[in-house]
Amino acid sequence: TVNDIVPVNISSTSGFTSVLTNTGILENKGVELLISGTLIKTKDFKWNSSFNVSHNTGTILATNDNNAYISIGLPRTLNIEVAQIVGEPFGTLYGNAYTRDAKGNILYEMDSNGVPLAVIGERKILGQGVSPTTFGHTNTFTYKDFRLSFLIDGRFGGQIFAGTNAVLTENGLHKQTLEGRENGLTVSGIDAATNQAFTTTIAPENLQSYWGRIAGIGGIAEHFVEKNDFIKFRQLSLGYSFPKNVLEKTFIKTIHISATAYNLFFIKRSAENIDPESNYQTGNAQGLNYFGVPPSKSYGLNIKIKL
Repeated sequence: TVNDIVPVNISSTSGFTSVLTNTGILENKGVELLISGTLIKTKDFKWNSSFNVSHNTGTILATNDNNAYISIGLPRTLNIEVAQIVGEPFGTLYGNAYTRDAKGNILYEMDSNGVPLAVIGERKILGQGVSPTTFGHTNTFTYKDFRLSFLIDGRFGGQIFAGTNAVLTENGLHKQTLEGRENGLTVSGIDAATNQAFTTTIAPENLQSYWGRIAGIGGIAEHFVEKNDFIKFRQLSLGYSFPKNVLEKTFIKTIHISATAYNLFFIKRSAENIDPESNYQTGNAQGLNYFGVPPSKSYGLNIKIKL
């Protein structure tokens, strides 16, 4: 895809900081496979099944005039953004990370009460908001005049920033904040001032400071970036067609009645406490969650009459 619409920086003396122009280049490479057929067929019974899977890698080849990264989405926590970065996948999650030593230990700074507060590191790539792999599996069973079908689908390989969990944690409403409320929370890490390892127990009355540094505005997004894999029972449908011998003496040729249900339940999901399909916005900035309303279940009844 060439001449993608991207913002280009301009002089602020114009009254604006950027202007939209067609300069971006995006490359997509992938494969899609569909297998379908009739698995069982008898006089009264038939089983049709289909399975499709696709894998796509979208890579940013160019952005603006100087190929700087472009932010296309920022949640209210202000600690992460969806960015287009040259050489990286489309919809990269770019946010605040923990500061760690060479061995991967988290660095902390001590406040006046001796509470270890995680040192907020530089922004880095934390994942990709668009899952590269998707699949769908449909089965249809027909027995005489009855028809039953269902659809299972899913996606894999992407990540999501659970902003909902961040706000709940900051306010002490997430279950991870329950630990230590009675006897204190034990934390181990590296003291950034001395570069020495430590282990300390945070008193219950100081836990708000500890979690506030991680989950507050501008906090550590890395803590709340989760895998966004899921498998969902998407649709179930049951139908019945009136036999022709019942209708042959009427002016009606066919009658078909069906009941359908959508968005029934998750068979499996990786993201905790949130719906993996809820997003902060409907545009290109996928992979951000911030109290998004999950898709609701819906039910339908359909009657088709042919004269």
